[in-house]
Amino acid sequence: MVEFSGIIEIELQKMATASEMQGLLEQAKDLKGLILSRAPSAKVKSLSQSMRATIIQMSGLKVTPDQAPDIGRGKLLYQRECAACHGAGGSGDGELAEELDPQPTDFTDEARYSQRSLYALYNTITNGVEGTGMAAYAHLSADDRWNLAAYVGQFGAVGDMAHKGRQIWHQSDAPAPIDIERYAGLSPEEAAEKWASGAEMMAYLRTDPTALFDRKDQPLDVAIALLRSGLDSYENGDAENAYTATLAAYLEGFELVEASLSAIDAPLMRQIEAQMMQLRSAIRTEAPVGEVTSRVQELQSLLQRAKTAFNNNEGLSATAAFVTSLVILLREGLEALLVVVAISAFLIKTGRREAMPFLHTGWIAALLLGGLTWVVSERFIQISGATREVTEGVAALLASGMLLFVGYWLHSKTSAAGWQTFIQKSLQAVLNRRTLWGLTGLTFISVYREVFETILFYQALWAQATRDSADWIMAGFGAGVLILAVLAGLVIRFSVRLPLRQFFSSTGILLLALSFIFAGKGIAALQEAGTIPQTLLQFNAIEWLGIYPNQEGLYLQASILIASLAFLSRSLFSKKN
Repeated sequence: MVEFSGIIEIELQKMATASEMQGLLEQAKDLKGLILSRAPSAKVKSLSQSMRATIIQMSGLKVTPDQAPDIGRGKLLYQRECAACHGAGGSGDGELAEELDPQPTDFTDEARYSQRSLYALYNTITNGVEGTGMAAYAHLSADDRWNLAAYVGQFGAVGDMAHKGRQIWHQSDAPAPIDIERYAGLSPEEAAEKWASGAEMMAYLRTDPTALFDRKDQPLDVAIALLRSGLDSYENGDAENAYTATLAAYLEGFELVEASLSAIDAPLMRQIEAQMMQLRSAIRTEAPVGEVTSRVQELQSLLQRAKTAFNNNEGLSATAAFVTSLVILLREGLEALLVVVAISAFLIKTGRREAMPFLHTGWIAALLLGGLTWVVSERFIQISGATREVTEGVAALLASGMLLFVGYWLHSKTSAAGWQTFIQKSLQAVLNRRTLWGLTGLTFISVYREVFETILFYQALWAQATRDSADWIMAGFGAGVLILAVLAGLVIRFSVRLPLRQFFSSTGILLLALSFIFAGKGIAALQEAGTIPQTLLQFNAIEWLGIYPNQEGLYLQASILIASLAFLSRSLFSKKN
């Protein structure tokens, strides 16, 4: 280890003296210091892995095969080139093994297998190992060296790990955490530390690499390629195709990993999202080619940073998994909870408990459909970015309109005259069967929108989970459910004790506020899908209020706000009279 750390320092000094390289030289000295002081192996491992990732990124070193390794070809090469020393089964017992010092590596050793990446095997095959019988195989082509490395790399997988990995791999159509770079650059042990079932998936991919290479391109690569295509179209004067390509770069590329990136680097996610919107706006307004080129180049740089963030991500810690899971459920569930609780409290307050089944039918149906959505998106289809945004946008606008109507209707009962009229018409006439089914529809739409978004966030969160943190995601979810249940009970209990006028007033204002929030979110989602135009403004979004930097959403929200203020003014005027 001391020798290798010294070689690292010498080789770094030969490389360019960029500021990053100076930082690596300092890290090389730290690495040597850790080894000399016999520091815990985890510290040495962590620092060396970080340095490796930095060097690969800075140097542009190619660490992946150009095509799926051919395991059959690798087996033939192994029998011809390696079996005499390493044995037919890779256990280091070949006919020439006794003559060698040190003895050939036993590839079937489980511990050695778990710590060995395919790229490390490729390097050994390419360069040999000085002072041993392992010669350099420079006479083999790069493809054949990868074929040989892939065949050797499957030795040592225990029991039915590859079979389990195959089941896990094919059960999901969501973007897999293991891409081509990780397939070649990570050891099974590192994969297990990063993701739940990482070791099993790695074992499977080493026996059948075509499963990875035949998979469609990774979303960030799709986004980068489509941005490049859009720029080419814009430079050739075709603004329409340029806009279509850049919109697809978001919807069919970045949008598919947006939630995953948010769990790793939320500021970077928001920066990319904002830059993509600004790029589309620049193309729509026919900005100069130089400006569009600059924006595309900046976006490509940000997307490369996102790829690096994914590659360097060590997975969620137990604490981060619990907190993130809890926050997701509370953030997404609170809005739906407020709608259901407000209507439930109204039915209890007015003595219409027999109408509660209609309310429960709405939110239970939303949860059941949400469960079905999870199963379908995991096993049968992948929800595209466009589908997600349109679904969220339409549901939000429908819920906004219904909440605006119900909020106005409730607030109109705050006056004595309004309440007397309501009584005279009788609850039975007002809450007729058609109205009750309307309540079912309102609770269904409001809850399903949040369930739909929650599913996507949890799928992204689960992709970042490690073996240790997976259970904490479920713990966070359970804690969130408990907190929401307690909040629901407290709000209902408090609200039904309010005087009738205050009850209708507070409930009406709450629903009007939710209508305002849903309207902003609905417009933003449809704009991200490219369904409606977008005129950007220069300020940061206030997501919890549904306020986004676009004129169209603000116009709609301003209309709702004006209408709500008119409702309130009319109510106050009625009270005075």
